Amino acid sequence: MTLARALERATEELLRGLLPERRLRSKARVVRRKMSNFNVKRAAHRNWPQPAMPVREAIAVLAPP
Repeated sequence: MTLARALERATEELLRGLLPERRLRSKARVVRRKMSNFNVKRAAHRNWPQPAMPVREAIAVLAPP
């Protein structure tokens, strides 16, 4: 088996084990109450960055097997 084929097979196995696709959402980890260990929620948290990379592109092989 070639290295390219092995990487493709490993990627396919990883993708088969994923949970169903979710809607893109993310919230800042802040709270709106006084006297908390977390930062106060501010206007900048309304447009929190969303995940933008598809799963297949996010998979990276760090070292050959």
